Amino acid sequence: MSDISLLLEIGTEEIPAGFLSDGVKRIEELAAGQLKDAAIMCSDVKVYATPRRIAIVATGVNSCQEKKVREVFGPPVTAAYDAAGNPTKAALGFAATNGVDVGQLSTQTRGKGSYIVARIEQGGLPVSDIVGGVFEKIIAAIRFPKMMRWAALDVRFARPICWLTALCGNEPVSVKYGGIESSGATYGHRFLSEGTLKIQDAAHYISALKSNYVIVDQDERNDEIRRQAAAIAAEHNASPVNDEELLETVTYIVEYPVCITASFPDEFLKLPPELLISVMRGHQKYFALERDGKLINQFIVVSNTLKENEATVRAGAERVIKARLEDAKFYYEQDLQVKLYDRIESLKGITFHDKLGSLYDKTKRLEKIIAYLAKGKHDDYVKAASLSKASLATGVVREFPELQGIMGTHYAMKDYGKEIAYALNEQYMPTQSGGQIPVTGVGEALSLADKLDNIVSFFSVGLIPTGSEDPFALRRQAIGLLAMLIGQHVTLRELFDKTISILDKDAALIATIEVFFRARLEAMFISKGYANDEVQAALGGFMEIPLVYLIVRLNMLRDLKNSEGCNEFLFAFKRIKNIVPDGITDEPNPDLFVMNEEKELHDSLIGIIYDADGAISIGLYKSAYEKLTTLITPINKFFDKVLVMDKDERLRANKLALLNEIRTMSDKLADVTKLQER
Repeated sequence: MSDISLLLEIGTEEIPAGFLSDGVKRIEELAAGQLKDAAIMCSDVKVYATPRRIAIVATGVNSCQEKKVREVFGPPVTAAYDAAGNPTKAALGFAATNGVDVGQLSTQTRGKGSYIVARIEQGGLPVSDIVGGVFEKIIAAIRFPKMMRWAALDVRFARPICWLTALCGNEPVSVKYGGIESSGATYGHRFLSEGTLKIQDAAHYISALKSNYVIVDQDERNDEIRRQAAAIAAEHNASPVNDEELLETVTYIVEYPVCITASFPDEFLKLPPELLISVMRGHQKYFALERDGKLINQFIVVSNTLKENEATVRAGAERVIKARLEDAKFYYEQDLQVKLYDRIESLKGITFHDKLGSLYDKTKRLEKIIAYLAKGKHDDYVKAASLSKASLATGVVREFPELQGIMGTHYAMKDYGKEIAYALNEQYMPTQSGGQIPVTGVGEALSLADKLDNIVSFFSVGLIPTGSEDPFALRRQAIGLLAMLIGQHVTLRELFDKTISILDKDAALIATIEVFFRARLEAMFISKGYANDEVQAALGGFMEIPLVYLIVRLNMLRDLKNSEGCNEFLFAFKRIKNIVPDGITDEPNPDLFVMNEEKELHDSLIGIIYDADGAISIGLYKSAYEKLTTLITPINKFFDKVLVMDKDERLRANKLALLNEIRTMSDKLADVTKLQER
């Protein structure tokens, strides 16, 4: 009967917020899997996390394990029964050993033989007897980006474990891990609650903690911060600057969020707004406020204490933010005294990567690539490339690396004009999948040049993403590159061949890049709702196809799959693909055709080949497909009447050359052999 709840709380020293925001879902899946493996059935598993605790609560739990049926194979049927079908001593002994009646034995085939089988039902143990061991397995299996050992223990966790709370309904469960033995008690807020807190039962865990100033549900804390911040901002006729990432972080920093306002002197509003926001959100995790699209000198602090302590929290926040803004102002004013162009030389002293030289070397590579991309619009493009990394040598960016492109824009605006200035920020776009792409011509070219250089340069020294490892974010950059190019007539082959040549890298590198980009395109198109076989068919020869045509090709293939003649079309062209070997270069000789069906197929091909080829070259895939459908009947007649593998070598080669012409044309349309029939 589903009438109990389970609780495992792992109390720790403060865990970094980033570990928790990324880890809650993984722990939830892990816990659900471990309970299922132990045949503990429940209706829901939820993981709660605060800086000091990770709690796993399972509800709707059956009081006993689910019953299992185990199959035990015995002797072969030929040894278990005599000619009359009566059980032999072997069958009787097997049944007795496994505690079943001989009449309950069944037979099953395994490999090439048939054997008798006993089906043994195992009754479920009480969950309270086994869940402690399951909890210990869960703790041992939890992983974080960085794990640590403590004391002389041979266990690891994100931070040292301080206490364990484990309950099955209202009964404590014995769990031992990391030198800690569990109990039925926990701890409330570090400062607002005193002593241990006994949990009545697992179902009352959340409410018991809330009474002791801990909102253990991260979703509830998130909503509470959002609600309080909006209410406080409204009092100032303002609104919080939208920052979901900061909200997520702060949610996992506090256990009992209380929002208050603080302020800084008006004079700092002269600083770039992005700099102000970075100062506030950096180490302090403060929320900036804006009115009519402009920052105001109030901000929101999310404290982990009571409202009664507001004055103390405000005074501390204002003292810290003023000091940090003074530093930011100093660096900003110092930076303004040196033009970006005069900082380029100093990039020689900043390493880009130990295998790829300095940022100055990187800049010189970008100048060459962007000169190719600019196609005649040379000066502004190359100047933007020259200035692209100069902001990395400024004081503000050294303190706030996340502002590298933004501050470059501010520093360049006065001396180099808007287009170059905007390009210095747009070079990093898009920063995430679906993010904003550059809107200026110079910005787009600089962004493309930067991504082309990164991919080719890192690949050339063997630093290629593998599995989950991608330290230089090359997958993200490839996705960003595709996002910018997917509507353009350029081909990936042209771009990367030229970049490889410009950077004087091994031409064979293109093969590895092709595999890398195919995986990105597969994921991109499948996420847009295209079927896997449609995507595989569309990506045949994708490196040589203008990217703007890939979507057109996909849509043509989807229409083909949904058409009445789909199977007939695929059958005909797959027959050709299956019989024609690779490497044929000869053209068919009409004088060597013997059968009328050969001549008819050749004539039909000549009648559509130029129109179909022309349609494909300008992306009219549907028109080309319609042309190719006219070959279905002559193809079928050909295979019905003509012996392709003729004994005469010349005749056989000529027939294969004819079929190869058709295969080559269909490959230009798509790799239709990858499509599944309806």
